[in-house]
Amino acid sequence: MLSSKRMLIIALFIQGVLLTAPANALSDMQDTPITFDNLVGKGKWTVMEVWASDCRMCRASIHHTVDFEMSNPDVDVIGISLDGKEGKANAKKFIDEQGLTFNNLISDPSEIDKYLYSTAKESFIGTPTFMVYNPEGKLLAVQPGAITAEELSDFIKKQDTQNKPAS
Repeated sequence: MLSSKRMLIIALFIQGVLLTAPANALSDMQDTPITFDNLVGKGKWTVMEVWASDCRMCRASIHHTVDFEMSNPDVDVIGISLDGKEGKANAKKFIDEQGLTFNNLISDPSEIDKYLYSTAKESFIGTPTFMVYNPEGKLLAVQPGAITAEELSDFIKKQDTQNKPAS
């Protein structure tokens, strides 16, 4: 029979492994690991666009995200490239070609799929995919496919209106 101290250590280890599993899902362009939790819940809305440099729809529609960022400076906009570490040069080229000024990270489809399933019980469908988090860091929407700057703005305004306390 295991001692209670040993059982506690094992339980804490298992809990730590389970809670930190998504931590390696993202890294910045310098290969520094980043967690989703470090990106959201800072008192601001956060919009993430998952994209890939070889995605034709991403190339055709990412200007909407650029427009959204420019017209909504109070919202954190983050791009997540699915080119993986081996495709970082392609991701950087895409960022430069598209004139992306918002922060962009690197991941891969399997990591994004794990994250979406663990947080939203949804499977990753493809790029582009948008994730919208409220200022408290709660994932409110996962939207596969291209969306416009106006659609993003309208969604956030609607959420703000619905969640305002009555005067």
